[in-house]
Amino acid sequence: MRPGLDVKTVIVESKLGILRDRVLVGGREIAVHRGRHGWRLVAAARGGLGRVQYDGWRDRLTIQSPSGSLEIRFRWRNTMFPWRGRVYRVGSMLGNRVTLFRGGEPVAVGKITWGGVRFEMMDPELQDIERELALGFGLRAQAIATAVVAGVY
Repeated sequence: MRPGLDVKTVIVESKLGILRDRVLVGGREIAVHRGRHGWRLVAAARGGLGRVQYDGWRDRLTIQSPSGSLEIRFRWRNTMFPWRGRVYRVGSMLGNRVTLFRGGEPVAVGKITWGGVRFEMMDPELQDIERELALGFGLRAQAIATAVVAGVY
C-alpha cells in the first residue's frame, strides 16, 4: 500500500450464526435483525437502519442505508460498483481475502473467517456503509462455503 494513503485502521467484523447474526465495530457488538425475504437489518454508522440482502441465485448484493443505496453484481472478473461518485472494484475472494480497490489502490482489506468477514482496514469514504459491507460480504462468503460443501462448485 502506498504511504500516505488516507485509510483508517479499524476492525469491522460480521459474525453470522444459525440463530443470530451480529456485526462488531472496534469490539462493540451491533445486533443484526433478520427481516423478510432474506433482508438483514443493522444500525447504520450515522444513525438510522441499513438493510442488506444477498441473492445467491443472481450473485447480487444489495445495500440500502441512510447514506445511499448500492448494488454489487458479482462477475467472474472486474466486479465494480459506484459509491458517491467513485468506482470501486472487488478483488477476488479466493484465498480467504477480500479487497476493495479504488483505481489500483486497496481501500478496504479483510479476510473471510468461519463466521463471516473481518475488514481490518477501510477507507473513510466507505465508513458510512462499513457495517453493511461487512455483513453483505459475510453473507456471500457463507453462501459460497455452503455451495462448496454441497458440491455445487
